[in-house]
Amino acid sequence: MSEAAVSIAVGIIRDLLVEEAKFLSGVTNQVQEVGRELKRMQCFLRDADTRENTDETIRNWLREIMALTYRAEDVVETFAVEVASKRGKGVKKVLKRLTCLFCEGRSLHNIGLEIEQVKTDISNLTASLESYNIKSISEGDSESSSSKTVNYKWARQTYAHEDEEYFVGMEEDIRKLVLLLVGNQRHHSIISIWGMGGLGKTTIARKIYKHGDVQRCFVRFAWVCITQNAQIRGILEDILMQFFPEKKEEVKNMEERELVQLAYRVQKEIKCLVVLDDIWSMLDWENLSHAFPVVGGNSKILLTTRTEEIAKIGLSYQLRCLTEGESWDLLKNIAFSRKTTVEDLKIEPKLEAVGIKMVRKCGCLPLAISVLGGILKDKDSLNDWISVNENIDLFLNNGDGSEERSDGRAVARVLSLSYDVLPYHLKPCFLYLGSFREDENINVEQLFLLWIGEGMVSSQHRRSGETLMDVAERYLNELRQRSMVQVQVDELSSFRRFSSCHLHDMMREFCLKKVKEDEFIEVIDFRGIKKTPLDSFSLGNDVVNRLVIHINGEVEAPAHAASLLEDYKQLRSLIFRNSEVRVRGKKIIWQKEMINYENFKSLRVLKFEGYDFGGQKLPEGLGKLIHLRLLSLKFCILGELPSSIFNLPFLQTLDLRVLFGFKIPNVLGKTKRLRHLYLSTTPPNTGEVREKLRLHGLGELEILDGFNSLSHEIGDLQEFSNLRSLNASVADNKSLSIIIDHMSTIWRNLNENMLAIREPVSFSSEDGNVVLRKILSCGNLHFLSISATIIRFPPYEEHFLQGLVELNLARTQIHEDPMQTFEKLPQLRLLKLLSESYVGKELICHEFGFPQLRHLYLFSLPNLLGWRVDKGAMPNLSSLEISKCSVLEMIPDGLKYVAGLKALTVDEMPFVFVNRIKVVDGREGEDFDKIRHIPSVTIRRPHE
Repeated sequence: MSEAAVSIAVGIIRDLLVEEAKFLSGVTNQVQEVGRELKRMQCFLRDADTRENTDETIRNWLREIMALTYRAEDVVETFAVEVASKRGKGVKKVLKRLTCLFCEGRSLHNIGLEIEQVKTDISNLTASLESYNIKSISEGDSESSSSKTVNYKWARQTYAHEDEEYFVGMEEDIRKLVLLLVGNQRHHSIISIWGMGGLGKTTIARKIYKHGDVQRCFVRFAWVCITQNAQIRGILEDILMQFFPEKKEEVKNMEERELVQLAYRVQKEIKCLVVLDDIWSMLDWENLSHAFPVVGGNSKILLTTRTEEIAKIGLSYQLRCLTEGESWDLLKNIAFSRKTTVEDLKIEPKLEAVGIKMVRKCGCLPLAISVLGGILKDKDSLNDWISVNENIDLFLNNGDGSEERSDGRAVARVLSLSYDVLPYHLKPCFLYLGSFREDENINVEQLFLLWIGEGMVSSQHRRSGETLMDVAERYLNELRQRSMVQVQVDELSSFRRFSSCHLHDMMREFCLKKVKEDEFIEVIDFRGIKKTPLDSFSLGNDVVNRLVIHINGEVEAPAHAASLLEDYKQLRSLIFRNSEVRVRGKKIIWQKEMINYENFKSLRVLKFEGYDFGGQKLPEGLGKLIHLRLLSLKFCILGELPSSIFNLPFLQTLDLRVLFGFKIPNVLGKTKRLRHLYLSTTPPNTGEVREKLRLHGLGELEILDGFNSLSHEIGDLQEFSNLRSLNASVADNKSLSIIIDHMSTIWRNLNENMLAIREPVSFSSEDGNVVLRKILSCGNLHFLSISATIIRFPPYEEHFLQGLVELNLARTQIHEDPMQTFEKLPQLRLLKLLSESYVGKELICHEFGFPQLRHLYLFSLPNLLGWRVDKGAMPNLSSLEISKCSVLEMIPDGLKYVAGLKALTVDEMPFVFVNRIKVVDGREGEDFDKIRHIPSVTIRRPHE
C-alpha cells in the first residue's frame, strides 16, 4: 500500500512539472530529482507490499516513507505556488495574488532548501532500506521465503478426486454446465465459470468433472490447478501425464514444443476434458492456448477464474451466491453433522434465527458458511451460537483461537489472493471503498471525484480523448471484472455504465481489515448513538492521513470541538457525512470554529455533507488550503461562501448543491483548474435582485451541473469546449436558443446532456414551434424535461432525438396523442407524462413501438378515457405506474402481452378501475387476467 502512495506522489509531481513548465524553469532539476528518488523507493516497497510485515522496524519505516512522500508532494506544490506568485506567471497567472496566503514569510530560497532537504531525506531513507533489505530480507530470509512460497503454492492446489462432504444449492448450475459440456456445440469448446473468491467455483467444477454424463462422454481427462505463479511446462506435463499415466518418463524428457504439439494432437484426435482451475492471468492462457484445439474437434476445456476478462475466452458462466435458504441448509448440515437421531436434529427456533443472522453476515458466501459451520460443530448451546454471531468477524478471520484450527483464516486468505494480484494503482481505489457506510450503495460519480481528488487516478492512463473521470470508470470496471466489487448498471445513462457500487459483505470485512493494517483511512461512525458529543471520540492511531466521520442528526457538535482534531495536522482528506440530512428536523448545527484551517494545510479533500452552518458565511481561512482538490458542501445550509476559496490553485471539484439559496461571490472564474462544478438548483429569491453568477474563465470545465439561465450568465457557456456533461435549466427563449446552438457546434463531445425547460418558455406559437423542432433535432440530448405549453407535438421525423433516454413532460397541454412520435424514439427508456401534459382522451401504443422503454409513468391526465396497447408494443417494459387518471376506465388488454413487466403501481385511481384488477375473497376482477403475470402489483389510496 505504501508503494501505491509513492506512485501517486510521483504522478502528481510529474503532472506538475508538465503543467507548470513555464515557471519552473531553473528549478526543474531539483523537482525532478525528488521524483527520481521516490521512484527508487518503489523498488523496496513493491517487495515489502508482498510480505506480511510483522517486523515492527519495517512497519515503522513504511510509516516514515508515507510521511516523507506526502511531505515531498506538499513542498513541491507549495514551491510551485510560491514561484508563480512571485513571478506573476504560471498556473495561468491566477497565482499572482497568492502571496498573501504565505503568512509564515518563507522565501523562495527557503522553500528551495526545503526541497533539497526532502530529496536528501528520501535518498538517505532509501539507502537505509536497501541496506536492511539486503541483510535481513534478501539473505536472512531467502530460504524461509522460498519455503513459504512453495508451501503457499501447495496450499492453493486443488484436486479432482476430493469430495465435498456437504453440498447445497447449485444443482441447476451443474445441470446447465453439464449440458454445455456433453452437447455437440463445437463453438462452445471453452466454458468459463467465474465469480469472486469463495463462491465455490472449484467445488462446482469438481462436481461436473465427476458427473456420470461427463465421464461417459469423454475419453481422456485432466485436472490442473494453475495458481498465480503458473509454470507452463509443468502444466503441460501434468495434463499429458493424466492423459497417459504410463508415459510419465517420456513426457518429462520432451522439449516444450513437443509438449505443446502432443497435447494439441491428442485433444484433436481423442475426446478430452481438461479443467484449468483458478486461472489468474490472461498471459497464462495465451501461453497455454497453443496446446488446445479451440476451433474444431470434440474436446472441451472448463476454466474457473475470478476475472471476467479471462472468462470471456469462452462461454462465460457467472456463479451466484447461495440464497438465504440454501445458506441456512448448508450451515446446519455442517454444524449438526454429528447428530445422528431425528431427535438430535430438531433445531429450536431461536437457534435457527441466530443461524440465519450469521449466514446473512456471511453474505451467503459458501466458503464463509462452510468455515462457520466447522466452528459451530462442537458448539451446541444457544449462548455459544450467540457468542459466535456477536464475534463473527473474529472467528472468520482467525478461527476460534485454538492453535490446531486454521480454517477460520481461510476466508481472509482466499479473498486476500484477489487483492494481492491487483495492479498497484487499483489497491488504494479498492481500499477507499472502506470509507463508506456498510449499507450504502456508493454513487460512482462521487466515488470517482474522490479518487481524483486524492490523486489516485493517473493522468498517464488517459487514452486519446479521455478525461480522468473516464479513467476512473475504467478502474472501477477492472475491479468489477476481478470480482472485487459489485456494480449496478445504469440503464438510463448514455454516459456512465454504472450508477452505484458496493462490496459483498465478506469482501467489505476484508477491505476494512486491510484498511486498518495499512493505516489507510480512519472511519468514525456515530450513527445510532444518541446525543453523543463529538469530543467523546478518539482516533485509532496517531498517524491518520484520511479521516471520515459518519454522524446522524442526534449528535451534537460542540463549539470547542476544534481542539479534537488539532493534533492531526497531517490530514489529507477530511470528510464529514450526516446520514440523516434529508430527515426533517435532523440537522447538525456546525460551528465555523469546528475546524482551524491553519492546522490542515495539507488537505486535498474537504467534504461536508448535510451540515447546518446556521446561515453563516464560511470562514476566509478556507482559502489557505492551497493543496485542496475537492471541496463539497452538498446538502449543507449556509449563507455565503468566502471569496478566498476561489484562489485555490489546484481546485478541481467544487460541489455547491446546498439545500437553500446562498450567496456566491462573483469570482468563480478564478478557479482556472476547475473541472467539475455542481451548482445549487434552488431557484433565486424573486424578491431580491441579484447579479447573475459569472462562469467566465472556466475553460477546463468538464462537468457543469445545476446551470440555471435565471441565475447564471448564459454568455459564458461558449467557453466550455471541453464540456462532457451538462445539467441545465432554462426559462427564457433566448437562453434556450443559445444552448441548443452550442449543443450542435461547441459541445460536440457531450456524453451526457440534461435539459429542463420551464415556463415562461412556450412552444404554442409559430416561433415556439420552430424552436421545438430545433430541440427535437438535437442528436446529443439525452434527458429532456419540459414544463411549458406545447399544444401539439410534431410528428416523428428520422432525425428526432436519436440519443434521448428520458423524457418528462408536465403542463404541456398536448391535445393530440403524442405516442406516435414518442414510440419511435430509438433510445427512449423512461417516459413520464405528468400533470396535464396530455389533455386528450386516448393514448395508443402501436405494435413494435417503444422498443427500448423500461419505465412508464402516467400521472394526473384528467381527460384520459382509454389507453390501447397493441400486441408487441413496449417489449422491454419493466415498471408501470398509473396515478390520478380519474376517468381512465380500465387497464389495456395488450398489457398481458408485456411479458417482462415486473412492477405495476396503481395510486389514487377510482374504485371502479381498481376493482377490475383486484382479487376479493378469492374472486378475480374482470381485468385481473391482464396483470396476472406481473410479480409485484401495488394498489394505493383508491377513491370514488
